[in-house]
Amino acid sequence: MRRVFAWLTGPLLAALFLWLCFRNVELERLGPHLREADPLLLAACLASVPVHIGLRAWRWRTLLGASGRAAPFRELASAIAIGYMASLLPGRVGEVLRPALLARRSDVPFGTALATVGVERAVLDVLAVLGLGGLGLALPGRWSGLGAATDAATLSALRRAGLLALAAALAGLVLVSAAARARRPLAARLERLTRDSGHRPLRALAGFAARLLPGVAAFETLPGILRLAAETLVLWIVIAAGIHAGVAAAGVSLAPGGSLILLPILAAGIGIPTPGGAGSYHYAMMLGLTRLFGASRELALSTGLVVHAATIVPMLVLGGLSVALGGLAGRRAVEVEP
Repeated sequence: MRRVFAWLTGPLLAALFLWLCFRNVELERLGPHLREADPLLLAACLASVPVHIGLRAWRWRTLLGASGRAAPFRELASAIAIGYMASLLPGRVGEVLRPALLARRSDVPFGTALATVGVERAVLDVLAVLGLGGLGLALPGRWSGLGAATDAATLSALRRAGLLALAAALAGLVLVSAAARARRPLAARLERLTRDSGHRPLRALAGFAARLLPGVAAFETLPGILRLAAETLVLWIVIAAGIHAGVAAAGVSLAPGGSLILLPILAAGIGIPTPGGAGSYHYAMMLGLTRLFGASRELALSTGLVVHAATIVPMLVLGGLSVALGGLAGRRAVEVEP
């Protein structure tokens, strides 16, 4: 029953968020917004997706290399593309499928692959979204785009929140670096907590942190930190640029920092376990554009539909191509092919 409930939760949440999106929306005003999407800007949004996957594969290779493992770039990119395609399935299957596929097709053990994926998602991406979102909020109104839709007091509060988020991201990077340098004693302490603590949430948190520790080796040295920071920054700037192009294609005029502000909002939407972000992504886009940038509900919803389609369709295509090229086969099966 628990498994059935887990598989039903995602579709039910998607239906709930789609209902929240479409209620109080004049459908006759939605169609023109969708038909008027700029094809060139839409193509730029589409083109950002393969670049995004390539940059993720590059960063994953850095994390694996620091852990003493290596995998071909093609296998890394293939596993990422298939994992994204599997995100349409309930239960976050794609997050576990990606390291499983890499372990099946390379010499990287599943535990190492899973740890690096966990560090990538739970550490690097969270800190990047927090930092870039904070930077966007901290920018002056003409650069953030918030000045036209918010009063002076709200704008000042948002800027303070942005500075706090930026500081939190930097502090998080320092803490992860310290944890990487003290991995062995920290691992022993986490193991004791996992085994002996009487608090169930604390045991779960300690176990989660212990599983991530093998993936933080790249944070032990300053060159490793700088390399990962640079790769993550470039990756998320490409993602923000793709969002900016998609939003502009749908007819919303954003200031340069506007897409940075949308990053944590959309990431929160994607974080809700709906298949492929259906419903939750669109609702997050609506909230961001209506509450912060003064867009109408119809324009905000059409923007969410356009940007989501422009990012999910290339992921499905690239994932399907990866499967067709043998992305689900084991290494031995691939080696004996004529």
